[in-house]
Amino acid sequence: MVTYQLMLAGSLMLMLATAPPLMAASGGIRDVTLSSGGLAEVTVARSVEGDTTIAIDVQADQIDDILKSLVVRDPAGSVGAIRLDAEDQVEEILRSAPFTADDLSSSAQLAGKLQGVKIRIESSGRVLEGRVLGLSTRDAGSDTGTVRVLSVLTEAGTLESVKVEDGVTVTIRDPAMVDRIAKVVDVAGKAKADGARRVEIALVGTGKREVRLTYVVPAPVWKTSYRLVDGGSGRANLQAWAIIENALGEDWKGVAVTLSSGSPVALRQRLHRRYWRQRPEAPLPIDEVGLPDLDPGTVAPRASARAFQDDGIAAPSPPRPAPISRMDRLSLPDARYEAAPAAAAADATEGDVAANFTLPHPVDLGVGRTLSVPILDTEIEAARIALWKPGQGVHPTAVLMIRNGSAATLPPGIMTIYDGKLGYVGDARLPATPVGEQRFAAFAVDRKVRVQAETQPNQVLTEITVVDGAVRAKTRSREVTSYTVKGAQDAPRTVVIEHPRRSGWTFTSAALDTETPTAYRLKVSVPAAGTAEVQAVLERLHVETYALVDADASMLLHWSSLAGDAKLADTLKTLSNAHSDSEAVAREITEINDRIAKVSTEQERIRSNLGAVPKDSELARRYLAQLSTQEDEFTSLGEARSKAESRLKLAQERLRALISKL
Repeated sequence: MVTYQLMLAGSLMLMLATAPPLMAASGGIRDVTLSSGGLAEVTVARSVEGDTTIAIDVQADQIDDILKSLVVRDPAGSVGAIRLDAEDQVEEILRSAPFTADDLSSSAQLAGKLQGVKIRIESSGRVLEGRVLGLSTRDAGSDTGTVRVLSVLTEAGTLESVKVEDGVTVTIRDPAMVDRIAKVVDVAGKAKADGARRVEIALVGTGKREVRLTYVVPAPVWKTSYRLVDGGSGRANLQAWAIIENALGEDWKGVAVTLSSGSPVALRQRLHRRYWRQRPEAPLPIDEVGLPDLDPGTVAPRASARAFQDDGIAAPSPPRPAPISRMDRLSLPDARYEAAPAAAAADATEGDVAANFTLPHPVDLGVGRTLSVPILDTEIEAARIALWKPGQGVHPTAVLMIRNGSAATLPPGIMTIYDGKLGYVGDARLPATPVGEQRFAAFAVDRKVRVQAETQPNQVLTEITVVDGAVRAKTRSREVTSYTVKGAQDAPRTVVIEHPRRSGWTFTSAALDTETPTAYRLKVSVPAAGTAEVQAVLERLHVETYALVDADASMLLHWSSLAGDAKLADTLKTLSNAHSDSEAVAREITEINDRIAKVSTEQERIRSNLGAVPKDSELARRYLAQLSTQEDEFTSLGEARSKAESRLKLAQERLRALISKL
């Protein structure tokens, strides 16, 4: 016999006391690679012997990723199957049980569901044995209220009932039912107690050996923050610090940590769930608003060393003097803001799609703690310029033009910029910068410099031809933008102006330096208290074709105003005048036809009235006089129409003759 109430409580207490902490069953985390895709590649080492099964406990929300990514490395064996409890194991166990998971919370409620099961119940000093019939509620009066009553069929065949109160003891005399309840409690209790899932990996092998398990699970995205100290003369000290968090559920002790800065495709799939119908999950796009645009990099440099010329920075090709060491520079009088060098930077390696930074020392980091550590400490080429873009006002943005001369791609991150003598000057965002490439890092507004732009559009007709009754006109649209730069009073400036690209247009400018996917960059040096002017020209050749019948006088006159050639302009004006004459005659003929139609309608009215009056009456004589006058008008209108039609024919012949000369 087993007392269910005591058995249930004892089972729960045992589970809470012995349930392992998250991933403690795995132990031995050796390596962690944190990806900028929000994933962690974890390697666990375990010592095994012969055929065995390795068990690791992982978070419930990591099961899909374990099933997707687990790789077993066994130097003297092979991997068999992976076993784990189903996600809905409790539901499956309860499917054939007479009770639900909610019934487990109440002894009386559970006992009432065990119909036909032998029990022994002790309540309020009364003991009753028999088979359960059911549980009901009854009204026990205003003083007591509603009570629950359990009905039992005793061995003697009598029907008995007992009031179920707090402290009731129910003993289940059916061992099979006790086992079923215990199994449900064990599975449900474990799932609720720690939220972990045990994954068992079967191995087949010989001898003692170390087996490594590698899998990829979600992890916080590691971040990069930069400290840049601009020392002038085209050089700056750059320190990159990585910020990482341990959210893997287990303390790191002597773990080798690598940071990967690529942009991997990070997918998830619900492999641990039964699918009735699949549908894709779309990521939530997050836009950044109100921040300076990240520099996309140049696509068409004008010359190999042009980017840093005339900026106070020597071109990369000439040899430079040996740089002053970091420690020597710290002792200089003006080194107030020089950053202390990193004790040891990360080992940087460049791959095909990502740069990896391996921390120089093993990491000890408790669960839920954060670590910030330098991964790069180097000197880079850096030049201050003033960057102006249309639509940002008259003042340009102060930026640092940085070239990555390190061994690996600089990951994106926020940058705090210090002047070597003045201190903090601003923050910037640095986009991912491959080796050898340059990027602009905007950190402040340069209010000492002003840029004004004035655009003058122009359109010129360059050629007009007539082919197969169609007019083909070539026009050249030209847009000249003049930029006037007023420099700072106290120091010279290098100003870069971004002129927007326009599809289908060609661009020319004597100040063109480089190009980005969206703009042409014009570079100009402005002396202290001086001004400079830059011109940018966009041109496009456009061809329009019209049927001659559609080329009216106004269109021809418009073309004549655009014609760059005086002879062509005169010809188009003459053609426009001829077209106007033809159109005037055509309108005259239309007016004559309208008058003829009106007189004809009037005659029909008069003839109708004439038939309704006496022939010798005064009104009849008046109608006859009107008809006579209208007949004379008919004759006059007919003659005028004939003359107009002749003039129209001559005008059209003249128009055709002029068109044939184009």
